[in-house]
Amino acid sequence: MSTSAMPVEIQTPAAHELKISRIFNAPRELVWKAFTEADMMQEWMGPRGFGVTSVTWPAEAGGQWARKMEGCAPATQKMAYLGQSGTVLEMRPPELLVFTFAWDDRNTVGLPPSPYQENTVTVRLEEQGNKTVMHFTQGPFASASECNGHTGGWNSSFDKLTDLLSTQQPGRTEAAGDIPTELHLQRVFKAPMETVFAVWTNPAHLAQWWGPKGFTNPHCEFERRNGGRIEIDMRSPDGVIYPMAGTVIEFYPPHRFHFTASALDAEGNPLFTNWNSVFFEEVGGGTRVTLDVHVMNQTAQAPQYLKGMREGWTMSFGKLEEYLAAIA
Repeated sequence: MSTSAMPVEIQTPAAHELKISRIFNAPRELVWKAFTEADMMQEWMGPRGFGVTSVTWPAEAGGQWARKMEGCAPATQKMAYLGQSGTVLEMRPPELLVFTFAWDDRNTVGLPPSPYQENTVTVRLEEQGNKTVMHFTQGPFASASECNGHTGGWNSSFDKLTDLLSTQQPGRTEAAGDIPTELHLQRVFKAPMETVFAVWTNPAHLAQWWGPKGFTNPHCEFERRNGGRIEIDMRSPDGVIYPMAGTVIEFYPPHRFHFTASALDAEGNPLFTNWNSVFFEEVGGGTRVTLDVHVMNQTAQAPQYLKGMREGWTMSFGKLEEYLAAIA
């Protein structure tokens, strides 16, 4: 396996500190600029569905930073206007960034009063060939649910950062032989958003289209709630069963949900585990679905499955499109 295919890790330890590691197909200096230059920060900070209206960032450590965002809050389905701020504690270009983080009003994001009104973010950037490995931590948080919510928000922001870095480097491609550790797909489906969301999350519908062409799903469970269980057994055309188990991390119908998914071996042990974010938007009478997938961890046997990840999801999207047309 190529050394650049380091697993993407997302951990939530008992102390309620989130840890995210990602690999960006960009030089470290460019990623550093994206974290510290206001015009670039405005393009990617905030999860999908939110935009940054203003951002200020100091030139050196000790200064104050502030950011304003707006977007449709999935929990209320109303526009939300959010503010974040803090102090930059350390800047060591282009490798280390440390700053405090606080919401201007925790109630605006559905967070109760907490002993941790402010916590600390640390961003470490390492060169890996012509790519950049980011190690991101934030904490402490008052609860696992609060930590999970910020994990989902930051991962969605990093997906937007991936998009931005791609536009900043036209023509740049992955190195030959790299095993994919993330995937980003987008497609517009000719169906209402509520219908498309239901077809993704109702197991009776999900079983009809999940998996590559020719695969069926004789067992399919999806608990439509935060912390809900997901179990899907895919059967290949030659009768081999490929079991998957996962957990719903955040569930906000009909706008988005996050879930983990582990492909299991014959003994029920994970071969690899993915973090998945699915975002739904109304566009011209249809629904645009954005899927972001990140490999959290993997075994030595995982690459043979991961190398077909894009093809498998592309075929699943094709089956989904056909199924939506059939039930219209």
